[in-house]
This record gives sequence, C-alpha cells and structure tokens, in this order.
Amino acid sequence: MNWKYFKPKFEYEEEFNDFAWPWAGHKFFAYDLVSNLKPKKIVELGTHYGTSFWSFSQAVKDQNIETELNAVDSWEGEKHAGFYGEEVFETVNKIKGRFYSDLKINLIRKNFNEALSEFENESIDVLHIDGLHTYEAVKNDFESWFPKVKKGGIILFHDIVVTRDDFGVYKFWNELKSGHETMEFHHSYGLGVLFKGDKNPIFDLRDELMFHYSFSIEDFENGKIDSLFHKIDSKILEIQQKNMEVQRGDIVIEEKNQEIQQKDQEIQRKDQEVQQLNQMIFIMESSKFWKLRRWYLRLRFAIFSPVKFAKKYLKK
Repeated sequence: MNWKYFKPKFEYEEEFNDFAWPWAGHKFFAYDLVSNLKPKKIVELGTHYGTSFWSFSQAVKDQNIETELNAVDSWEGEKHAGFYGEEVFETVNKIKGRFYSDLKINLIRKNFNEALSEFENESIDVLHIDGLHTYEAVKNDFESWFPKVKKGGIILFHDIVVTRDDFGVYKFWNELKSGHETMEFHHSYGLGVLFKGDKNPIFDLRDELMFHYSFSIEDFENGKIDSLFHKIDSKILEIQQKNMEVQRGDIVIEEKNQEIQQKDQEIQRKDQEVQQLNQMIFIMESSKFWKLRRWYLRLRFAIFSPVKFAKKYLKK
C-alpha cells in the first residue's frame, strides 16, 4: 500500500481550539487514515467537542470521499471526561453547520448500547471507541460493537497508556494485542489501532507509521508552542503600547487639570478683587464726604439744569 502523508488545515479550529486537548496529538494520523483508507462508514463512540470526529470529517471534505460519519454521544459527559451542559452539543452543531454541512454527518444522542440497533453487522469501516474508560466499560463497548465492524475494518482505542485511578483501557488493550494485529502510539494519552482480520495492508506499514506520527507530533506541538509564544509576545507588546497610550493620556489629563486649577485660581483672584472693589465702593458711599458730594452734585444740577432737575427729582 502506498501511504500518503498530508498537511491539512483543520477548519474547525476556528470554533474550537483543541491544542491542549488529549486527542489533539493524533489528529494528523486520523486525517491521513481516512484519506488513505477512504472508508464508507465511520462510527465514533464518545465525541465530546469532536477533535477526532472533525479530523475524520476534514479528510472526507478535503478528499471528496463518499463517507457516512456517525457520532454517538449523550453529550452529557461522564466521570472521566467530566459532566457538562448543553453548550458542548451546541458547539458541535455549530461546527457541523459552519464547516461540514455538505457531509453525511449523523449526530446520534444516545448511549452506546441504545445506538447498536441503528447499524447492521459488518457495516462499519472505522470504529473509534472513546467513551467511559473503565476496564468494564471499554470491554463492553468492544464486545458489543465488534460484530458491527467489517472484516478488514479498523477499531481505534484512546487512552491506552493511562493507568491512573480506575482507567482500564490499557489493561483491556494489552489483552486484545495477543489475539489481533495492532499498532499503537504512546503520545497524547496513547492511541491503539486494531485491525479486524488478517493481513491488513496498513498493518504492514506499522513501523513506518508509528515512527512518523510519533515524531511529527513533536514538530506539530513545537510549532504550536512557538505560535502560542508569538501570540503571547504580540499581546504583551500590544498591552505595553496601550499602557503607553494610557500614560500619555494621563499626562494630557494632568496638564489639563493643572490648566483648570490655574484658571480656577485666576477666577478666585478676580472674585476677591471684585469683592474688594465692592467693599471700597460701599465704604465710600457710606462716608460723609460721599454723601456731601452727592448733595453738592444735586444742588449744582438744580442750579444749572433746573428743568431736568425738576423732571428727575420733583416728580417722585
């Protein structure tokens, strides 16, 4: 088999930035798997926000593959992924509508056992199991859904290297490896790839694929980290520029405040001067000299302008 490596742009990242999410390290393998295998039907058990599911969808869209994509999830959460509200399913629906509306996508809101009846035996090309990660749960998922997978089909298991708490995928995976052809990746919580039946052509490439995707993820993560630091540096520079603008604004405001204070001081001085002048006028008008002066001016006015004097004073 001639396996092709792609360098896709994952459109869904505009709505859901999954850089730090557990499945993000496997998205390039998922994309290449679908692009090379060209499956007719994919079923995913446990989707959450959809890193793996949208990686499959991106390949179907880019390569124009006739694939039916099925996501089975209650979108309510569980104890390992955490419980969450309706906002997660709303985001999934938004991504579907914005980027992948032309694809054959079914979002099935049921638990895994309820959804079994919707699929015929040996009808699934790729099955991805990523639900509750206890030993009992993953074993039940595998045994219930195994008949639904075609001979030559592929079953993916996430979290095969997680051994903490009651995670039990690693234990069940180790049991499966003794009876099936498999390959595995140990980064990003681990991904197990099981081939149903013998002599799958992809299995013959397992060493090359395991080597390539294990190292390419380091380049991917380093690139993402460099990009993240670049964004942080840009934000810091932007914040510094904004702070300088604020400081310049504060200086202008302070200068204006000083001008206002100076104007207020000038107004106060003028008010004081007016008050002083009014006081002086009051004192002057209250003095004997000023009173005599007024009588003198009236007398002079009466002598030299008797008609005007009479009109102004005698008619009152």
